[in-house]
Amino acid sequence: MKQETRPSLTYSTASQHSDFSNVWSEEGETSERQNQFTIKVSGSFASFSLLFAMGLAFVMGRASRLLLIEGPRQKLFQEVEKATEVLSQNKPTVPSLITFDRQKIPQTRYLSKNFDTGLSATMSSWLTIDRNTPDYQQKEDSTRGKNESETCTSFGIKEDVESTEPSAQHLMVDIKNVDGNFLNSQPRLAQAIVDLVHEADLPLLSYHCHGFNPLGVSCVGVMMRNYLSFHTWPEAGVITFDIVTSESKTILTLLPLIDRLFGVARNPTFPGQVTAKPEFRYAYKLRGFRHNPSEIENLFEVTDLGDILTILGTDLKEEVASVTTDFQRVDIYDVIVPHQGSLQSYHKSLMNDESYEAQNKFLFRPDRVIMLDGWLQSSLLFEAMYHEALVHPALFSHSNPKRVAIIGGGEGATLREVLKHNTVSEAIMIEIDEEMVHVSREHIPEWSDCSDLVGSSDWCIEDPRATEFYQDALQWFTDRYGDDTSPSEQLDVIILDALDPESEIPFADALYGNDDFMQAFYNSLADDGILVMQLGESPQFYSPDETRSKFRNRAKTTDLLEKLGFESIHVYEEAHCGFHAPWTYVVGFKSHNSRTRWYANVAQIDLDIQKRSVPTKSGTSPFRFFDGSTMASYQVPHKTVESVFCRRDPTPEECLEGYNLDTSYPNIPVTSFEVKKSTIEGGGRGLFTKVDIPENTYIWAESSINKVNFMPSTSTLITALEEEPPAKRIKVLSSYMEGYGYSSQFFGDDPGEVFVDSGISTFANHGCNGTNNVGTKSPYDEFTVDLYKMPEEFSGESHANTSTFNPVIDRHLRHQFDRSLRDIEAGEEIYDNYLAFTGNDEDWAKAVQELRDVCSGKSVGLVTNYERDHS
Repeated sequence: MKQETRPSLTYSTASQHSDFSNVWSEEGETSERQNQFTIKVSGSFASFSLLFAMGLAFVMGRASRLLLIEGPRQKLFQEVEKATEVLSQNKPTVPSLITFDRQKIPQTRYLSKNFDTGLSATMSSWLTIDRNTPDYQQKEDSTRGKNESETCTSFGIKEDVESTEPSAQHLMVDIKNVDGNFLNSQPRLAQAIVDLVHEADLPLLSYHCHGFNPLGVSCVGVMMRNYLSFHTWPEAGVITFDIVTSESKTILTLLPLIDRLFGVARNPTFPGQVTAKPEFRYAYKLRGFRHNPSEIENLFEVTDLGDILTILGTDLKEEVASVTTDFQRVDIYDVIVPHQGSLQSYHKSLMNDESYEAQNKFLFRPDRVIMLDGWLQSSLLFEAMYHEALVHPALFSHSNPKRVAIIGGGEGATLREVLKHNTVSEAIMIEIDEEMVHVSREHIPEWSDCSDLVGSSDWCIEDPRATEFYQDALQWFTDRYGDDTSPSEQLDVIILDALDPESEIPFADALYGNDDFMQAFYNSLADDGILVMQLGESPQFYSPDETRSKFRNRAKTTDLLEKLGFESIHVYEEAHCGFHAPWTYVVGFKSHNSRTRWYANVAQIDLDIQKRSVPTKSGTSPFRFFDGSTMASYQVPHKTVESVFCRRDPTPEECLEGYNLDTSYPNIPVTSFEVKKSTIEGGGRGLFTKVDIPENTYIWAESSINKVNFMPSTSTLITALEEEPPAKRIKVLSSYMEGYGYSSQFFGDDPGEVFVDSGISTFANHGCNGTNNVGTKSPYDEFTVDLYKMPEEFSGESHANTSTFNPVIDRHLRHQFDRSLRDIEAGEEIYDNYLAFTGNDEDWAKAVQELRDVCSGKSVGLVTNYERDHS
């Protein structure tokens, strides 16, 4: 047997010491020395030792795992199993999805990933459909025809259920004061999701809810090309809700459903406790991109209806009515916006207690707004300001308005204001949309409420003086007043309460650019008739020329009125109509004399209100906002109107003239003149220069603006009092006014306004036979001029402060600055031309004859005559 060679373990060491002197060099000695340090171990022993060490390590490692890892893990698993068992015992059945039959369900791929949160329970539901079953095939066949056709929803949105156009509707809803237990219950919230999509006929594919520790739930529902999601704050009683859908039917109809399913009221915690009702607010937007948006879809992007629907911060936003008539869409909403009121104050006003809100309910109720085709027409809180500004300035500018026509005004408020005038015997309303009138009566009755007017009816349209025609106003007027013949029954005032001129619809261009229609207006009015219309949003200071902007119809209207023959046109605005900007109106007078009443002072207007108002059953004034001071604010157009007017091309002449003073000419001050006896035979005082005056030099320009002003009402009163005893003192004033004054037609022809220069310039006499050396140069004098026809140059002088439509002149009192017509030497008397001071055509013959008599020596001036009689 061959002997096996075994390995040996050898340990060797060596040391060297300083006291050793001998080194063992012999081999034997060396071998013997090494043998002394050699240890021999058998192979069996080595193998056993290795296996033992490995086993020991395994046992120690296993024991450590059981002690340090497996024990705590098993304990944790036991806790999880225990918690899961508790959840399973209390867990209700997860609401199942309901098969959706309206559309075929698309094939989808489902991908999901959840974080392992340990102590959690999963709750989800999804819909799986086998498309190969006979039942599904039958459903698909029954809906295929419907899917392939187009229908139209209440919003006018074209419906193609197979459409993949990248567009959607987005509804955002916030609800507070909701029951906290409901908001923290995943099963109840999940059931609400299922009920919502089922009742709304929406295809829900799956929903997923996550509850958070300690409170709060987030849920997502996945639909076909749609989704809904929400999160809850149970401790605050709040849920925020979003639903996005590409369904073509409007999802605004879901609002009552969402409110009912998710607006669960809190339960009282003790008997008698009053809990706050859930408060609901929402916003609606169109999302994505539409290649061919419908007209109604565009409303949500640019109109007032879109503004209301897209603002989430509105405290209250409730649809009262939405009706599509044969002519337009009518939307009525109740709203409370934060800067106008609060929902809390409104709720307090509903209480029957002693609070200020409850005692003044009208001040805290929601604002009810009416929109036509998306555009705001008026609102409960502001409609009186709008309609009073539309009606009363025109009616009080007429001396005795009896027959009044209203175009539009289907809400009834314009008619209501007209019927407040006791002079009106017939109020005619021409409204094309009869259904809109009845919708207004039902949902906005305050607009047409005449119950407080003595002798009227509860509904203004049933007033004995009211007559309504439900037809096209253009046709109504052209049929009756289309030709130039004078009709037997003319109108005193026409009120156009129709479309805004800037409305981007073809009918607006047809209405405001229709020459035949406007001509019929003019023909229908009596000689002193008045036309008033609203012209939409007022211009901004940096607006361009209106002929080149979206307000082109406004500029076209004023130009057309002037072309038709209206003698005076005025623009005014009211800033409290409840619109986004101040609102503009225009009034046109067929007679220039109507300016007198337009510019009546505050006291005159207040007196007319007392005289002409229909008495009320309540004993209060029928006018809520209109009075003399309000009228005074309408008499002068806003500076912005003037600025935009002056941007016309070419620039109007009045915009370039400034205040009619050319500073390039020199001026002789009033101190260079003196008053002494006139050189005219039989004359009184005269004005003389103390210095040489070159030709074309201003005469006393600095004092020409200082005048004593007699308004038409004042001059009329003075003239009337002359006939009443005692008239001595009035005669002094009358002689001063008539002897030294000159007339202006700015405030109308009869009686006109009278100015008297307050300085010594008033003593300048008339230059007979054309000898005047200042003032107006003319080829005519008092003897050569036609006694019965005023020359145009003098007519221009008397109308210098007037214009058919000119905001510049309406805003600024134009002054006439005299210049020398030739070189005048020191010591000469100053003569002016009194022919230029004649007020109007009616006074022309009398004024010229008086000048002829004075210049021929047959009589003297009024002042001289008065002084002689009282000397």
